[in-house]
Formats: sequence, C-alpha cells, structure tokens
Amino acid sequence: MLEQLFIDIHISINVLFIVIALFIVTRAAHYLVDGAVSIAHEYNISPLIIGATVVAMGTTSAENTVNLVIVLTDGDPSTVIGNLLGSNLVNFGIELGVSALIAGLIMVPRGAFEKDIPLYFATVGLITVFASDGQISRTEALIGLVIFVTALGLIIQYARSRRGSSVLLVEAVEIEAISHPTARRLTRPQALLTLFGGLIFLVLSSRFLILNTAAVATVMGIPEFIIGLVIIGPGTSMPEIASSIQAARRGHASLVLGTVFGSCLFNLSLGLGLPAVIQPLPVGETAILSLVFINVINLSLLALLLIDLRWIGRARTITRVTGAYLVITYIGFISYLVVDAAGGSFESWGKAAALVLAVMGFILGVRRGITAFTTARAARDAQRGRILCATRGGQASQPTHQKAIEIALERNAELIFLYVFDQRAVQQVATPIVINVSSQMEHMRVFLRNTAQRQATKAGVRARVRVRAGSLREQIQTIANEQDVDLIVMGNPSEKTSLFKREALRALADEIEAETGIEVLALSGQEIKS
Repeated sequence: MLEQLFIDIHISINVLFIVIALFIVTRAAHYLVDGAVSIAHEYNISPLIIGATVVAMGTTSAENTVNLVIVLTDGDPSTVIGNLLGSNLVNFGIELGVSALIAGLIMVPRGAFEKDIPLYFATVGLITVFASDGQISRTEALIGLVIFVTALGLIIQYARSRRGSSVLLVEAVEIEAISHPTARRLTRPQALLTLFGGLIFLVLSSRFLILNTAAVATVMGIPEFIIGLVIIGPGTSMPEIASSIQAARRGHASLVLGTVFGSCLFNLSLGLGLPAVIQPLPVGETAILSLVFINVINLSLLALLLIDLRWIGRARTITRVTGAYLVITYIGFISYLVVDAAGGSFESWGKAAALVLAVMGFILGVRRGITAFTTARAARDAQRGRILCATRGGQASQPTHQKAIEIALERNAELIFLYVFDQRAVQQVATPIVINVSSQMEHMRVFLRNTAQRQATKAGVRARVRVRAGSLREQIQTIANEQDVDLIVMGNPSEKTSLFKREALRALADEIEAETGIEVLALSGQEIKS
C-alpha cells in the first residue's frame, strides 16, 4: 500500500524525500548518542569508556537502525549488504582519503598496526568467505556478533590500561568532546527525552527512507543493493565524514583513524550480525565483487603502510599519495557499478574511463609543471635540513630555544618551533577550568613568533612556528614526518629535574625515536641524550 503510494509519486519528489530522510536519520542518531552519553555521565561512567563504547558505536547507529528496520518490515534484504558495504567503501575512499589529502600525513601508531588493522582485515576476509556461498546465515551472523563483543572488550581493556594504544579508542575524551559537546550539559529529563526522541525519529525516518529508495529503485530499474551502496550507505555516513575532515583540517588527523576503522569494524560485525540473526541475508554477485574489491583495497593499503619510499612516504604513514589512491579507486569502482547497473555498455564505460583519465592527466600535468617550477627552491631547502624543537612556550623554554638555534647554525638547518596544547593536562587538574583553546593557541603562536622565531632570525637561522592541539607525542611524530626533519630537540638543558622526570623524558624520547626513526636530543639538566 505505502510502497505503491511512493512509486506513483514523481521520482524527483522521491529523491527530495530521500535527502530529507537522510538528514533526519543522521540528526536523530546524533541526538540518540547525546542522550546516551549524558545518562552515562549521570552514573559516573569513565569518559574513556563512554568514548570507547557509546560514542564509537554511535557512529554506526544510523546504518544499523536502517538495516534493522529493513529486515523487520520485510524490505529487500540485499539493501542491508549494500548499506554496509557502501558505508565502508566511503569511509576509506572519502573519509580517510580526503582527510589524508587535507592533513598531508597521518601517522599510524605501532599498536594500531599490530592490533586494530589486523583485526579489521581479518574480519573483512572472514565475511568475504561467509558471503562466497551467496548467503550470510544465522550461524555466521553469530560469529560476527562474537567479533563485535571481542572488539568491544579489547577497546575497554585499552581504555583501562593505556590510552592511545588502539586507534579504535584513539583519544576517547577528545572524540566525545568533538562529536557530542552538549551531552554533559543535559539534565536527566532532557537526556531521557533526547535519547527516546532520537530513537523514535531514527526508526520512523529509517522507514521513510527505505520506502522512498525502494520506489526510486523500482522506477529507475536499478537493484536496491546499488541504491544502498551508492546513496543510503554513504548518506548515513556523511556527518561522520564531515567531522573527520574537519578534524583533519584542525590538526587532529589521528581521530580519523579511530572513526574509520571503528566504524567499518562495527558495520561488518554488529551491523551485519544483528539483521542476519533475524533473517539470513542473500549476497548477490555485485556484493561479492564489492567485498573482493574491499579486500584488494585493504591489501594495497597494507602494502603502502609497509613501503618506505620517499615519494610515497615512510612506513606506517598515510600520505597524500595514499589518500589520492583511495579517493580515485573509490570513485572509479562506484562509477563502474552504477554504469553497469544502469545497463551501460562497455563502450560507454570506456568513454567515461577515458574522460576520467584525461582529467587526471591534466591535473598531473599541471602539478608536474608547478613541481618543476619550484624544484630549485625545494632542493635548496632539502640541503639545509630541518630541526624540530618541541617547546613548552614560556620563558623557561628560552634555553631550549637557544640550544636548538645553536645546533641549527652548526648544521645549516631550518628550525621549526612546535608548541602543543594538550587538553589532557588541563583535564587532570582537580579544579574545573574553562579555557578558550583557540585563544590560548593564538596567544602562544604570537608569543613564539616574537621570541623564538625572532631570536633565530637574528642569529641567521630560518625558523617557523607551528602550534597544534592534541597529544604531544602524536603531534611531534606527525610534524616530524610531515616536514621530513632530521633531528628532534626536546626538554630543557638548564632545568634541574628529578631522576623520575629525567627517566620519563628519556622514555618519551626513545618512543618517538623508535616510532619515527629520527634522531632525538632529550635535554635535561645539562645532559644530552642522543
């Protein structure tokens, strides 16, 4: 009855309804998580646990709800697979790819490389094997749910032991603060209203979305799987993609890894497991092809993370080259599926591919011309070398600045002064403090330009200032690799410190040196550790 009503409506109206439904679905999911986070705070649950569970799962709540509504209302089950694969493809192709293009470089922590990435890759491989017989059975769905519970247990373990040891956790407090800043200010009645109101609107808008997409698929003669792959999956991921790109622009590129890998893992385990337990899901040839493509992308990404070549990047880094590769392959694969589903011939697809290649060739040609024009200056800068000086920013850091300037003069190197505003240090203070982060960072930027940079310029050293927010260790590693520095200077050569502080500084220097492969000078009480 309802299905026929939407089929009879003009297709342009249905497309408009799809856009409206996607907006309501994503906003309702956001409010649902807002309420859940606020209630968790009411019961004094650790912010780390909240970020690692409620917020992490909240990134997939829109997709999961849409899929549950499909199987509970006798919708086309192939759309479930399309939604999840579409979301995962856009997470890597656009969210991670564009973020890498913007940030320039994303460091992959050793812990993530050893734990999270293998877990995700293994899950994709296992789901591909399950799907190879054309169906995800209830038994296979239960295995997926076991993977989800295991991953969730690991995240909670990471949260309780050591922050930052997993990209699925990343910086849970920061994820919560960026994604749901209003949750802490909700009263209990407001939190309950937000939670249940968000849930109701999420379910209703999901049903509305499914009816409209089914109508569009029927009118256009396109399989609902393709609609899910191209429209619903990417559409429900748009807020998450937008927040990740914004995080990359603000220098929080590490947060992107957590949302991408966490969302994709939860999609394949929980998002696929719950609907398939209710109703076994058929897997068509296009879905299997999409899973094979995801495995190919995973293996190629792994190869790029292992390769240590200057034009690609150092090992365990996602560079602009990798980001461009992810974006281009995603657009190419989705375009192929859409053209194929619409009945396009090989000739029409070849023309489209030729056009894409021509545009890419033009872009690469322009880029090569710009590169050739700046080669002389780049070569001169490369010969100079670069030194990164991590500073605390106050007057007490002047001896550190002076030591870094002396080394830069000896090596004829460019100097980069880096100050990192680490919010975790503020959160550890017992007394509540309200700090305008942007104002604080701008103040420190001006201070360093007027002191450290000016002092270096007078000494004949070319110097720049970088001010970032986030984890000190991660920002040092990111800037060091991004700027291709030869030496990292940190600590204070004139400060008299305790044995504990000296050992802590040496341990931090050792970790950074091991992660980046760059020489580190840790200055403490006239000692220099190299």
